[in-house]
Amino acid sequence: MDVRILDLDGSLAAQPRLVHGRGMIAAGDWGPRVRMACGFRRFRRFEAALADRLGREHDGSPQMTFIGSGDFHHVSLALVRRLREPFNLLVIDKHPDWMCGVPFLHCGTWLRHASLLPLARRVFHVGGDLDFDNSYGWMAPWRQLRDGRIAVLPAIRRFRGRAWAGVPHQALRPSPAEPTNRGRIEELLRPFRADLARHPLYVSLDKDVLRAEEAVVNWDSGYLTTAEVDHVLDVFSAAARGRLAGMDVVGDWSPVRVRSALGALFHLTEHPRLSIDSDHATQVNESLNLRLIARTAQAAVPLAG
Repeated sequence: MDVRILDLDGSLAAQPRLVHGRGMIAAGDWGPRVRMACGFRRFRRFEAALADRLGREHDGSPQMTFIGSGDFHHVSLALVRRLREPFNLLVIDKHPDWMCGVPFLHCGTWLRHASLLPLARRVFHVGGDLDFDNSYGWMAPWRQLRDGRIAVLPAIRRFRGRAWAGVPHQALRPSPAEPTNRGRIEELLRPFRADLARHPLYVSLDKDVLRAEEAVVNWDSGYLTTAEVDHVLDVFSAAARGRLAGMDVVGDWSPVRVRSALGALFHLTEHPRLSIDSDHATQVNESLNLRLIARTAQAAVPLAG
């Protein structure tokens, strides 16, 4: 799988080992305009600009795209729209990103739109914990959750509440303090093996699913270890017979710069107050990015032309 770097916020350009010998798409002019949230019309203009810079409207081969901060997770929607054959979608993220009924695009709504794409078959949300069973629960795509179109494997616990009681779901970990392993994940995926084998798999990874010491992000950090995310990627890839339609990675910390009222509002009201050493963030995230490239290259096999 080819690696490309979408430079929206400077976080990836500051990683010399990551960018060395790899294509980087300059998009810093768009970063402040789409960070956190933007209107649908602006996002369509961004998609058109991205297609122009990539030289085509769809990807001819699977791509591993590094995007930058998790504030840009909705850029994943632009990437999955570039696919041209049916696919299953794996999202590894601490947050749901599937909020319904929002009249603009936000890093917390993109998955709702991606799940409704004509080529999207089954969606797997893995590693979640926050905003699933609190006051945001009413914005979840309950019909898709109940009918199994979206399958959920939380990080460390089953979700609470009457609505979740009607949605089959089991946590990755057998108990909150006990790390998961490959065997457990394989067992959890047993009901979905036929579907996973039927179509290529697109993966969207937000590093906020990881513990704070393993990835430095703009959001609150999750509970999983890098080893556990490795297991998730390995088992899902094997279930898809190594056929990856593509992958994107977000969750590289960067200073927040926005140029829209929506972005400014959500930065002030949603971001946690964090004290970040930028040099340390770059070092930690670069090492993880290089590890992800190496492991994904091992797991993937070429798609049939």
